[in-house]
Amino acid sequence: MKKSIVVLGSILGMAIGLSTGTAYAGDADILKRMDVRSCEAQTQVGSNQEGEQTQKPCECEIENTDYEALSEAKKKGDLAKIQKINQEAQEACSEK
Repeated sequence: MKKSIVVLGSILGMAIGLSTGTAYAGDADILKRMDVRSCEAQTQVGSNQEGEQTQKPCECEIENTDYEALSEAKKKGDLAKIQKINQEAQEACSEK
């Protein structure tokens, strides 16, 4: 249980970091690496709770996210564009 709390805390910390200075660094690689780490943490929590390895549905979204466009939208503070990019990645994964 304590591991789950620590991992969830890490996920929240990454999300907060993403919404502040790091997200505006304009580096698509950093954004992608943060998403990959968050995905791995979510998978670890799911695996610990279920007692077995779970699949990573977030990997599909990472593969279908245009991080260059996302980085530019974050630099400009274009929330509508950010939402659109994220939604397109989610829709691409729901079609599979």
